Amino acid sequence: MEILQQFSKLFSLDIRNTMGILFWGSFTLAILVFTFRYTIFSKESQKQLLIFGFSKILLAFAWLAFFLRIDTVSYDPIKFITTNTLVLSGYYLESVAMLMIVKSSTKRTFQRQFILFIITLISFYIAVGLQAPSNIRVSLASLNIFLLLLVPTLLFLTEINGSLFRKILGLNYIILLSALAFRMIYPLIYTSTSLYSVEATQRTMFLIIFLMMTISGVGYLLLLQEEKEMQVKKLLEDKDQFFSIIAHDLKGPFNGIIGLSELLLEKDTDLNNEETNEFIALIHQSSKNTFSLLENLLTWAQSQTGSLTFNPKKIEINSITDKTIHLLTNIAKSKNISIQSEIEKNQYVFADNNMLETIFRNLISNAIKFTNNNGEVIISMKRENKQIIFSIQDNGIGIAPEKTASLFAINQKNNTLGTNNESGTGLGLMLCKDFVEKHGGKIWVNSEINKGSTFMFSIPEKY
Repeated sequence: MEILQQFSKLFSLDIRNTMGILFWGSFTLAILVFTFRYTIFSKESQKQLLIFGFSKILLAFAWLAFFLRIDTVSYDPIKFITTNTLVLSGYYLESVAMLMIVKSSTKRTFQRQFILFIITLISFYIAVGLQAPSNIRVSLASLNIFLLLLVPTLLFLTEINGSLFRKILGLNYIILLSALAFRMIYPLIYTSTSLYSVEATQRTMFLIIFLMMTISGVGYLLLLQEEKEMQVKKLLEDKDQFFSIIAHDLKGPFNGIIGLSELLLEKDTDLNNEETNEFIALIHQSSKNTFSLLENLLTWAQSQTGSLTFNPKKIEINSITDKTIHLLTNIAKSKNISIQSEIEKNQYVFADNNMLETIFRNLISNAIKFTNNNGEVIISMKRENKQIIFSIQDNGIGIAPEKTASLFAINQKNNTLGTNNESGTGLGLMLCKDFVEKHGGKIWVNSEINKGSTFMFSIPEKY
């Protein structure tokens, strides 16, 4: 019995020392986060860590302010507002960092979270202005933190394809929310409860919050490290295919250009103008195909290493489609293929301009490649369930059902020749998939042999 009594003293911290532990815990986590930030190569992850680190800095200052408060009896609105603004701001930034990990988060989700943060601040300011008793302020502060963390936690747990580690981290937040829920109700039942209450229940709640804060902080870093390792693994898996494309598919067109040009030089005096022009046209077409492949290779390499910036903004859709059609007009004319856009004017999308251009260029170029002479390519769009769905339809040779599943994978060779023996690697489609998913959308295809294909991709409406 005596041993148990001695052991219980491990948890017999007074409330002020508990505040000190919370300060050192938050401050140490902030240093750890900012240090860890330099080991992450992804700009998005670095941004997440910056926000998460600042959340811990704000909480550290908040706990320090609580710790240094000498007068805990008199009513001091300035101190109440200052300390609780720091606490709510810290937890708001932590909730933003959590939402940034959730891939399904939209711009509207972040806007709603900011509005909720403003409401929590105003509600607490009103309570202070009305000189609400200490137990009401404690309960309200707990409720506000609970609300700030609720949506990010639920999204964290319910996200499709979330890793087991992510779900464990989400459960940690559930425990934290449970402690906050208890801390909401307890002061209303025991009306003498204040922030500096010496009750064992109050101290226990703070220790649980400290423990969950530590686990969530370290867990957040480990989760980002896990995502980094998955990115590295994917890069290594893609490396062999990438070098295969360089070694074979890029080498082939250059061999063609060199061979044709050598033949042209050797037989220059023996060829008439028509034959010479034919050689030049072949060299020109091969050069354009090589340039297109090289452009896709460089863009893909940039996207995989994180050096390609994602800068979405409001874009007029026809400005993209018209530019792409103009760029591919000569290729389409060589096969007497018409390209029509059924997209009305003044239609807008929130997207990255360069990425959207790349998507349309590759899909329309593919449609031309696999459409017979005198065919047509139609570009259209529709709005459905807060998604903008684009379609590129052709009446070409179509795709066999067994091939459609592997069209967007880099580890699959998709080098089917076009209707005029145009070569390709399938890299463009894989690039389209990456860029569409970067916007939070999906890409798919409907096709029927000898009747044509329709490639579709969606981009969420976010503006």
